[in-house]
Amino acid sequence: MSTCSQILAQRGYMCQAVQTDTMTEELEQQLMEFTPDHIVFPIHELKGTIPLNLLKEGAKLYTGVTSDKWRAPFQQAGFQMQSYLNEELFIWRNAQLTAEAFLSAYYLQTERTVSNKQFHVAGYGRVGKMVADVLVSLGGEVTVIARSDAQLGEAIARGFQVERLTDDFTLATACLVNTIPVKWLNLQTDSKFPIFDLASAPGCLSDTAAPEYYKILPGLPGKYFPFDAALTLADALERIHRR
Repeated sequence: MSTCSQILAQRGYMCQAVQTDTMTEELEQQLMEFTPDHIVFPIHELKGTIPLNLLKEGAKLYTGVTSDKWRAPFQQAGFQMQSYLNEELFIWRNAQLTAEAFLSAYYLQTERTVSNKQFHVAGYGRVGKMVADVLVSLGGEVTVIARSDAQLGEAIARGFQVERLTDDFTLATACLVNTIPVKWLNLQTDSKFPIFDLASAPGCLSDTAAPEYYKILPGLPGKYFPFDAALTLADALERIHRR
């Protein structure tokens, strides 16, 4: 967020970054002194809430992942709220960065190449599509796993092998890259293939202890490409503001 603030400042906006994910006295002081017209919240829900009297009338709020309960006071008070996570160009660019960052994590963890290796990609949303495309471009053999007929059909049309995701799915032949943000995977005790979980919490494991070959990788773009992630967010905020 601080890098995003710097990028926007270079574009002529008056910006002040407060590096916190919790409502603090420092944040309260900054809101009173700076009186911002636009407030960008962290990707994950801010711990605590901002008292409404600290917000400038007509201020616009840009959020990440937030609950209905957390948003309710602001909406009831008439503040405009938009989630940058719903901005279509941001979603696709973030998916592209996530796929590229996954490669960095894969190489670091396995010390193996992608070429001629087998991969299962669970889920064929935006991140799943980008991951599958990146892997096959490097010579990987990709099977897309999904429940949705639409996702399976699209994957087939784009030349991928597919397998329908069922409750008794077993990981027996390939590295798994999960992009589905729910618990669905029951591990077999003899499975040793690496699992890279790119989805948000709680991860894909169904109430089983995470083995050493399971790696959950939240926040990939910011971890591996902090400037590019900040630039992607800054661009999205400008597009939303212009609309």
